[in-house]
Amino acid sequence: MYLFGRKELYYPILFLLFLISGFCGLLYQIIWVRLAFTAFGIITPVLSVVISVFMLGLALGSWIGGRYIGKITERTKCSAIAFYALIEYFIGIGGLLVPQLFSFGQSVLLPAGDVNSFTYLTLSAIILATSILPWCLFMGSTIPLMMAFLRDSNRSNATGFSYLYLANVIGAMCGTMVAAGFLIELVGFHRTSLIAACLNFGIASVALIINLILPCF
Repeated sequence: MYLFGRKELYYPILFLLFLISGFCGLLYQIIWVRLAFTAFGIITPVLSVVISVFMLGLALGSWIGGRYIGKITERTKCSAIAFYALIEYFIGIGGLLVPQLFSFGQSVLLPAGDVNSFTYLTLSAIILATSILPWCLFMGSTIPLMMAFLRDSNRSNATGFSYLYLANVIGAMCGTMVAAGFLIELVGFHRTSLIAACLNFGIASVALIINLILPCF
């Protein structure tokens, strides 16, 4: 059950998908931090909330995905890669929505008082967390979902996690360098978010093609 019947094409395509996914994830993190500064103030609590929620979402998403994807695929009789594609679509949608949610939150906080007041900091933390946590959960679930797909398609696979994780890390490094180096300054926050979202939609589309080629379980 190898992609297009050719084993040599199987892992490189998945590697590329996860490299691009990691690239998008770090683009989003950098964009969200800088947009949060713009919307809620350049203060340490804002940075702390964004980074903490981002990492919490990745951890929880990974745990939830690993715990439940087996049960979900068993009940639906469909490949885990179909759910991976759906998650990537959701991540892309989140990339487009978060800047709008930050703008809405900024308008809500206008009457909340001074930027260092307890009320302002509390409300801004709640807005930031609810704006980005769902999408971070989706990001965290991508590796366990793809690992479930690899296990089901090749029971003897023993290196899938390290392979996918390496791709994700390389993509994240590239995303950091590109975003910080020139992309945001060149096209702005919103267009950079659009680029990342389109990449997520592209990943999802490729994953759906793989799902159509491979038979359902």
